[in-house]
Amino acid sequence: MASEKASEIAEISTATRHSTTGDELAKRSKKEQGSPEPRITGSGQRLAEKVTKTPRLTSWPKRLGRGIIHDIRARTPYYWSDWKDAWNYRVVPATALIFFANVLPGIAFSLDLIETTHLYGVSEVLLSSFMAAFIFSVFGAQPLTIAGVTGPITVFNKTIYHILEREDSPPNYLHFIGWVYLWAAIFHWVTAILNWCDFLKYVTLFSCDTFGFYVAWVYLQYGIQVLTRQFPSDPSSESEQGAIVGILLALLMFGTSFVFNIFARSPLFHRHVRRFLADYGMPISLIASSAMAYWGRFNFADPSTLPTGRAFQPAADREWLVRFWQLEGKWVGIALPFGVILWILFFFDHNVSSLMAQGIEFPLRKPPGFHYDFFLLGVTTFIAGLLGLPAPNGLIPQAPIHTQSLVIMGREPKSAEDEEAVTPISRSQTVTGVETNNSSRMSEEQPPVDPTIFDRHEVPVAVVEQRVSNLAQGSLCLVLLTGPFLHILNLIPKGVLAGLFWYMGVDALLANGMSHKIKYLLQDKHLTSRREPLRKVRKSRIWLFLAIQLIGFGATFAITQTIAAIGFPVIIMLLLPVRILLIPRLPFTSEELSILDGPAASPFSNSCRMSTDSSKLLGVVLLARHGDREGFYQDPNTYTPANTAITPLGSQQEYQLGQYLRSVYLNTSSPSYIPGFDADVANGAQFKIRADAGGEGGVIFNSVLSMLQGLFPPTTQYNTTLANGTTIVGPLTGYQSIPIESVESEEDISLEGWVECTTFSNNTQAFFKSEAFAQKSSETAAFREELHPYLGERSSSLENMWNVFDFMNVQSIHNATFAASLPDGYLAQARDLANWHQFNIFSSSDLSSVGNIAGRTISAPILDAIASIVDGKDTTKLVFQGISYKPFLSLFKMTGVTELNPQLAGIVNYAASIAYEVREPAGGGEPTIRFLFKNGTDDAAFTRYGFLGSSSNDVPLSTFINTLAPNAVNDTATWCSICNNHEDRGCAALTQARTQGIESVNLPEIGSVGAGFLGTGLTFALSLAIVGALLLFGCVRWDKKRSSKNAGGKLSSPDNSVHDVESQETKF
Repeated sequence: MASEKASEIAEISTATRHSTTGDELAKRSKKEQGSPEPRITGSGQRLAEKVTKTPRLTSWPKRLGRGIIHDIRARTPYYWSDWKDAWNYRVVPATALIFFANVLPGIAFSLDLIETTHLYGVSEVLLSSFMAAFIFSVFGAQPLTIAGVTGPITVFNKTIYHILEREDSPPNYLHFIGWVYLWAAIFHWVTAILNWCDFLKYVTLFSCDTFGFYVAWVYLQYGIQVLTRQFPSDPSSESEQGAIVGILLALLMFGTSFVFNIFARSPLFHRHVRRFLADYGMPISLIASSAMAYWGRFNFADPSTLPTGRAFQPAADREWLVRFWQLEGKWVGIALPFGVILWILFFFDHNVSSLMAQGIEFPLRKPPGFHYDFFLLGVTTFIAGLLGLPAPNGLIPQAPIHTQSLVIMGREPKSAEDEEAVTPISRSQTVTGVETNNSSRMSEEQPPVDPTIFDRHEVPVAVVEQRVSNLAQGSLCLVLLTGPFLHILNLIPKGVLAGLFWYMGVDALLANGMSHKIKYLLQDKHLTSRREPLRKVRKSRIWLFLAIQLIGFGATFAITQTIAAIGFPVIIMLLLPVRILLIPRLPFTSEELSILDGPAASPFSNSCRMSTDSSKLLGVVLLARHGDREGFYQDPNTYTPANTAITPLGSQQEYQLGQYLRSVYLNTSSPSYIPGFDADVANGAQFKIRADAGGEGGVIFNSVLSMLQGLFPPTTQYNTTLANGTTIVGPLTGYQSIPIESVESEEDISLEGWVECTTFSNNTQAFFKSEAFAQKSSETAAFREELHPYLGERSSSLENMWNVFDFMNVQSIHNATFAASLPDGYLAQARDLANWHQFNIFSSSDLSSVGNIAGRTISAPILDAIASIVDGKDTTKLVFQGISYKPFLSLFKMTGVTELNPQLAGIVNYAASIAYEVREPAGGGEPTIRFLFKNGTDDAAFTRYGFLGSSSNDVPLSTFINTLAPNAVNDTATWCSICNNHEDRGCAALTQARTQGIESVNLPEIGSVGAGFLGTGLTFALSLAIVGALLLFGCVRWDKKRSSKNAGGKLSSPDNSVHDVESQETKF
């Protein structure tokens, strides 16, 4: 099959073979530019021809609004189900919980603004909350996101008021705010139309946790402020008793809510009782605490309550409509920078709240819509300015609280990792394969097994994704605007609101990633679960990462306490460049960063955000590393491998990878669904599966088998009906046997180009003798010496660093005694060294170097797969190749991935996967390539990375071809030449053929004229041979007879003499 493809590609190409001897790479350009065309051969030829025939479309206006259009198209099919799915009990407690969590803090946040400006009131806050709830629940793409009046917007509005009141002749405040909101709305609309929400891919847990940490402390601060403002300036005033009662009510509200929360998370009571306490604990505490204010001496103290106005009436007896267009011209210009700051605040605050509402802990199934919702936020901001309301936006922590309240819990199936974790290990058990004199340290009692793994707790299995709860809580805000309910609202003591602030702030802190890191650093190591991911990170790196977050939090919190508080959104936005540009340059390993940070949204939301464009997915080429395996050894010089075996954990990792790939590419609800792909019963004409069957025994092949079980799970549709009418379903309820092409290294060099490659071994030796290697060896000698007690008889030399790390990694996963004895950070440091070691061996800045041999050999099947996808006559849509980690390193370097993403310059994790998505732009034109990467189970979803010089955009197919094709090793003969091998992997036969002069590539060419003569001669010779054979065997005889004159057989000569003529007649 591969040879047929290669022949087809060769036939349609007019290019000549590119030299693989290290010549300078030919650069692709058109003839009119005066530079030579690239010489591309093999698998790149058919692709190159298709690209040259495809006109490129560069009209950028056609990309305007593509994000909004995509969001509408992606969400529209679910609109009816968003209402129908609300027929679920979870909607009731979610509505009650979020109503109290949204309205009361919003009013409390606005108290300072109300008392300062006297231009806002409770009516404005409630109407703003209703407007946001109505628009986002009815028209929004992300109805789970709760929007309302937040603390930051009240700080923003109050700061503007203080700035304006310093002027000698200040403008009308509401008119000025109206223009600020209008400018901000315009920037919102421009942002959505220009698709700038695509930058949300850079928002990770680093930014979300830092901002969430800030918001939590703001809640705690406001709780204190609500109480302190109740104390009179005169200590002898009778109102001081009311302030003291307010403190008691705050403590009561906080304490009872927290007790209910503790019970809800404990093993006490039945699970239905625990869930009831989680759903209604906070509302019950609020009602009970408010009622206490009217009991006995508490009522006599007369604590301060919420102020309210008249029903449906604005504050200050003004009109609802704000005629902001009457503002003087100079103030319109002055309002512009304030509008920019508000746009920055809302861009981060609203989108982060949306991301947190779709966090990785929530099993969401419906796509998000960031572009469209941000456009709607501009609409609500404009309306707020028109009506004189505080502008609403996404709420933290209310948005994730809303999603959490809609979670459906279920039982978690036991995994292979859990079974392994609970296996009892004797205290006297020694470390597998380790002989050491440090026996006292190695025989210490291991940390206690995490008790939670013995109990199969409920875990989130689904979320009730609907629109009713958001609309209902917003409608209740409108109900509160009526006279009777405003009176009830007026009965709630301010102290109860303070307790609510404390409860929500502490609850947000406990769920924050920064708090988790602080807790880990302070926790006793022996009481820390061995499955805690932070155990793999050096404590110094945890402190460094946490210190950067604390600096960002401190700067933001400090500036909000000054007159410059209006600039705090800028500080918040600076978190993004700090994470993108600064942190990767600090001494973190890629593994450490993947543990310390991660995606903010759920895997499905991430996959949706990766596809927020209107391009058409034609197909995908996938490369994946095998799953977890047993111990493994490679020769440090030749990388000749030893056999090993896959573990149940490895099979589970690959199975989960298959499930994830199915959810992204085979799920019709996914934005990355491959159109026309048969997802249920596998259609072999639509995909191609290859697996390296080389040096690691059956690990890679078995990994691919496990992956396919997740990609094409059993289905009863896999059946056949017999002649007698009986329907037979495949075994195991429809298990599907998927064909896999086993790539044997002795017969195919594409997936293991480094094996038995002499020049590669020489290149490795040269690296070991380099000055950089000697310097690194000297710098790390002390650390490697400390590893000796944990390695047994294994060498800790830098040359052997990969084997050192692999041994430590395998033992840390499968040997509890070893894992407990290994000091914190040792494994991370070993991995860091192994990353440096392997990246320098299997990559090179010179694309034609043998250092990139792993990438150069796999380039041919990659290009061949893409050629099949873009070929309209070929039905192939998905190509999967199971490989080891080495080609990843070369490909990352060759395609410029590590230049833009330095954190990827290292060994990828088990079950890591690359996706090269082949896409067709919305307006047609040349296909593009999108690069996605998922680093094993450390990453919940694919992340879109920049490559080939493009930091975010897809790369034209021609650029991809011109990078890989000129250096691709397309056949064994080329590999033998590059590797200087004349004996192994078929090279001996080629050498013998070349020596005998019968190799086809060495035959002289025959021109068209020569070919004509040669064909004629062969035809004539063949005819004579056939006639001779017939005569020899008597099949032909000769007869003679006379011919008379004219009629009688005689002919007259010119001289009238007569001659007898013999008439020859052949008879059979």
